Amino acid sequence: MANWVTPEEMARKKEMKKKILTFSLPFIAIILGALVTVAANGL
Repeated sequence: MANWVTPEEMARKKEMKKKILTFSLPFIAIILGALVTVAANGL
């Protein structure tokens, strides 16, 4: 079987990526904020 992906699977993968991005963005923002705060206090 070739690794041929159906349009449904493609859409599902895109949806998953979008969800992961949406969930990870706030965490990335919090981590960046914490790093900036630590750096500012350290200087």
